[in-house]
Amino acid sequence: MDTLHGMRVFASVVETGSFSGAARRLGISNALASKYIAQLEDRLGARLLNRTTRKVNPTEVGRAYYQRCVDIIERVDELEDAVHLQTGAPRGHLRIAGPRIMGEEVLAACVNDFLKRHELITVDLTLEERRVDIVAEGFDIAVRIGALEDSSLIARRIASYRYVLCAAPDYLTHAGRPERPSDLAEHICIVNTAISPDNRWEFLMEGRRTLISVKPRARVNAARPIRNMVAAGHGIGLCLLPLVEEDIAQGRLIRLLEDFEAYDRGVYVIYPHSRHLASKVRAFVDHAAAWFKRLEEL
Repeated sequence: MDTLHGMRVFASVVETGSFSGAARRLGISNALASKYIAQLEDRLGARLLNRTTRKVNPTEVGRAYYQRCVDIIERVDELEDAVHLQTGAPRGHLRIAGPRIMGEEVLAACVNDFLKRHELITVDLTLEERRVDIVAEGFDIAVRIGALEDSSLIARRIASYRYVLCAAPDYLTHAGRPERPSDLAEHICIVNTAISPDNRWEFLMEGRRTLISVKPRARVNAARPIRNMVAAGHGIGLCLLPLVEEDIAQGRLIRLLEDFEAYDRGVYVIYPHSRHLASKVRAFVDHAAAWFKRLEEL
């Protein structure tokens, strides 16, 4: 058994609270994770983990060993990273989590560009509607939108994430153009359930954020279908700005109620605090910040 790899498995079991969580994080089977722990305990002559049907917890010896393991693993990673930086580009495997609502289009394009620039890095991109637990689920980085809860994670704001109200010219020809948010009561709308689960849209009115109820003809939880339905003339919708900028410029969609727009959220790259930030993580954080900045300037 590679002792260092066994230590990585042990640390992952402690941090995720389970063999299955550690296995997912490291890309190995549950059986192999269990085998590594058994071999490590045999080598040390001590039980490191208390196993129950619901939870795996470190023993007193295991807690002390865990602290030293983390220190050693970080030092080894730091040393390897320093060598890689001296001998060439960042390398390694990067696990990235992001919201499906922006991930299928915008974040995926960012990652695609990152891969072109960093040929020695491989990526797992996981898109979820829920917010993943970065540490417990073994992600290196997460991209998140909107307000951030207090945590020990490091957050870097990389962009603003905007939705704009749009409609197709044909729809406005027969339904008329809303002049104020209250006019939407007379219109058919396409609702994005990921940001408006209760069929209410937010607007800035007289300096305050105000929620306006709308009548959905369709409810969808992804950005691209919203754009397609709006472009087809089925109603008014809140569209992700990067997806519809060209449509607006070419006149295929009309931007509405610009003076009342309120959907401007921060986009953040989140990663765990560490004494040493791996070059692969630093490379993606810097790339994402630059990539989103270029996107906003288009």
